[in-house]
Amino acid sequence: QGIHPSIRLPILYPPLLTPLETMGASSIHLGEHKRTNDQVRQSVCEITLEEVSHHRSTDDCWIVVNGRVYDITRFLAEHPGGRGILMLHGGRDCTNEFLDVHSEDYLPAFAPDAFVGIVAGSGASPPPKRPPGAGPVYFDSESVLALKRDIYNEKHEAFRSQLRSFFRKRLWPQYTKFETKGTVDPSFYAEMAQAGFYLRLNIPESFGGLGLEDWRYNAIVCEELENQDCGSVFANLGNDMVLSYFTESCHEDQRALWMPRLNRGAVIAVAMSEPEVGSDLGHLACQAKPAPDGDGWVVNGRKMWISSGAIAELVVVSCVTNPSAGSKGISLVVVEAGMEGFSCAKRFGKLGKHASDTCLLTLNSVRVPRRNLIGDEGMGFIYMMKHLPKERLSIAVGSAAAARRALTLATNYVHGRAAFGGVLGNLQSVQMKLAGLRTEVQSCTCFVDRCISDLAAGSLSAEAASMAKCLATECCFHVADSCLQLFGGYGYLKNSPIGKIWADQRVTRIYGGSNEVQLEIAARGLGFQPQRFRSKL
Repeated sequence: QGIHPSIRLPILYPPLLTPLETMGASSIHLGEHKRTNDQVRQSVCEITLEEVSHHRSTDDCWIVVNGRVYDITRFLAEHPGGRGILMLHGGRDCTNEFLDVHSEDYLPAFAPDAFVGIVAGSGASPPPKRPPGAGPVYFDSESVLALKRDIYNEKHEAFRSQLRSFFRKRLWPQYTKFETKGTVDPSFYAEMAQAGFYLRLNIPESFGGLGLEDWRYNAIVCEELENQDCGSVFANLGNDMVLSYFTESCHEDQRALWMPRLNRGAVIAVAMSEPEVGSDLGHLACQAKPAPDGDGWVVNGRKMWISSGAIAELVVVSCVTNPSAGSKGISLVVVEAGMEGFSCAKRFGKLGKHASDTCLLTLNSVRVPRRNLIGDEGMGFIYMMKHLPKERLSIAVGSAAAARRALTLATNYVHGRAAFGGVLGNLQSVQMKLAGLRTEVQSCTCFVDRCISDLAAGSLSAEAASMAKCLATECCFHVADSCLQLFGGYGYLKNSPIGKIWADQRVTRIYGGSNEVQLEIAARGLGFQPQRFRSKL
């Protein structure tokens, strides 16, 4: 679709490539016969297209390129961006020149054990040998670290394995569609909830949830979205940034009102920022005046940069209910989709995070009943300050995972990329660059892991969360930018996995409170007061 008819495309089996479960080096099945990889290399097998077409399952996928048959099961599961690279060969960024020069560069270089044989009667020859000095290409986000992470136990890893399988089966096939639409289908979040990975994992068992109080499970969700190259799906918005207002700040009768909808995976959002108010949440313009009949409020205002605002069923809105009380006059109310006067006025195009919508919401005399109040009136600012550290750590966890992913992408790439008579990774300048990045990523991971453990134990401080958010987001963008440089022109393509990390991670230094604000919070721990409190600017 969208490809010029003169372009010679490789034959792909199955037609729509589906990413697969990780599988180790294994035997290759040809009909009833079984050949090891060594035997295949010793004698070139001739395989019919009918035989190739039989290898379409989720754990066995073959393709044909220029008459050569490749088993790309392991490549898709283990090689970073493997699916993106293959789709790039036949996607909208493809050109005749690209195919002529690079149609088989990646498979021999990055999937050296993938060659199975040739199509019967094609007369094709075996693929070219790997470049001299080519190294290992199956590093992952854990093996690039020098220090083994120790914050997760066997139960956590079992949860991770189930989540990874769910993403590969249910998210990967739809991810391109979500990016193109600019939003995730609400039905996917509902499916994710039923599987126990969205909202329900933290909803108390008394309300039908899983009741997981160990925040390390939430951290795994953040990490795996990045590990699976799906970082613009904003599941942690609901899990870590909004759900707590319902589970921790609501009274029992209020929780009973919302839990059935949350338990089925209703998309939820939080609306704090305004066109004139970003990180300064103590000076809101959104006003909530008492309703004429005394039941609730009439809300007027605009909310800016609201993630999932276009698809959210419930939005927690910060508003001023008592203008004379300053920050103590701020309350939180739940505005429901479909309420008269509540609308998504505009969806913004963004540099990254293309699978998540970001909106301007308008509230024009929206009638909000008193039962939709979160907790107590006038406590909104306190609730926001209470829950923001978890939100900021969630951002830090995702950025630290994205940094490890970027380092993995670049490490595998330079081990296989032919250059100057060898491979790119043989150059000392490249080795020193990656060694330095590895050190930064390791240090960042250790700090963030300590904060994850603290939050799981209920002892995370606001300043530690701010430091983690600032450290991880700055680290990740620097690492992603440096790694993209190693990919050259391929890294700058919009479908490039490393390019997506670079674009997606730029905003993390802004949302959740800009990093400049996070540094002010950290400075307070040293006894300083922000100068802006005394400035006349």
